[in-house]
Amino acid sequence: MRVRKLTSSFAAGLLPGLSNLLGLVLRRRRLESMVDIAREFRRLYNRQAGISEATATSAAQFDQREVDALQARLEQITGGRVDLGVGYGRPKEPAAEHEFEILGLNPAARMKMSEELVQIMRRLWRENDVSHAGQFTRFEHVTLEPKPVQPGGVPIWLASNDVEPGLKRVGKLADAWLNNIKDPQTYRVCWEKIRSYAADAGRDPNSIHPGCYFTLAAGGKDAITEGQTFLAQYYNRSYEAVAKAMLCVTGSWDEVIDRIDAFREAGARSVVLRFAARDQIAHLEACAEALTRRGLLG
Repeated sequence: MRVRKLTSSFAAGLLPGLSNLLGLVLRRRRLESMVDIAREFRRLYNRQAGISEATATSAAQFDQREVDALQARLEQITGGRVDLGVGYGRPKEPAAEHEFEILGLNPAARMKMSEELVQIMRRLWRENDVSHAGQFTRFEHVTLEPKPVQPGGVPIWLASNDVEPGLKRVGKLADAWLNNIKDPQTYRVCWEKIRSYAADAGRDPNSIHPGCYFTLAAGGKDAITEGQTFLAQYYNRSYEAVAKAMLCVTGSWDEVIDRIDAFREAGARSVVLRFAARDQIAHLEACAEALTRRGLLG
C-alpha cells in the first residue's frame, strides 16, 4: 500500500519500531486510531525534514522574558530548527476575549501588544543588558541566555489576511507571512502591498517568506460532502460560514492542485495543507498520489 511506503519513508533511520506499529494498525483496520496515526505521520515527517514544533500552554500568562527564554532554549535543543508563528484569532470571539479578560488584558489591544512583543523578543535574542519601557511591557537590564542558534533569532511568521493594518505589520516586522486568503488575485495584491510596506520600512522585501494555509477536501462527491460536514462540526457553525471566513478548497484532486498552483503563481512559496476529513490517512495517501501524478512529489 502507498500508506506503508510513506510510513517507511518518514520513519527511515528514525523510529523503525513505529513503522512496524503503523503497519500493524493498518493491517488490522483500526480506523479509530487513524487521527492519531496522522498526527504521528506529521511528527515523523517533521523529524525527517528537520522541522521542530512545540506548543507551550500555561494557565497563567507567560512573562515575555519566560517566552523568549523558552524559545531560545528550544533553538539550542533543536539546533536552530524552530519557527515562531503569531496569530490573532477572529475579532470579537467570546471565548478568546474571555481568555484575555481573566488575565486583566484588553483583547482589543492584542495587535499592538504583539507588535511590541515581537520587538522585545528580537532585542533579547540579539542584545545583552536590554531595558524596555513600552505601553505594555517594562523591564530593566535583562540579558537572555542562551541566545538562539539562528543568526538574528527565531524566524517569526505573522498572520494577516486582506487587512491593511495586518499587512503593514507583516511588512514592518515579519520574517514570513501566513494567511488563508481565499483567491489568488487578492493574495497577489496583498503580497505586493507587503513588499511595498517592507520597502517603506527600510527592509528588503525579499527577506519576507510568503506562505498560504489551505483547508481542503478533495476527491469525489462523498469526500467533499464529508469534508464540509467535518468543518461544520469542528467549528460548530455552518460550512457556508466557515468557507466565508477562511480558504476552503474542494473538488477533484486535480482541481485542488490547480488551485494551489494558482496561489504559487501569485507568489506563495510555502503551502500548509490541512485535510478536512475523518480518515486523515486516506486523504494523505490520495494527496500523495495526486501530487506524484502531477510530478510534484518524488
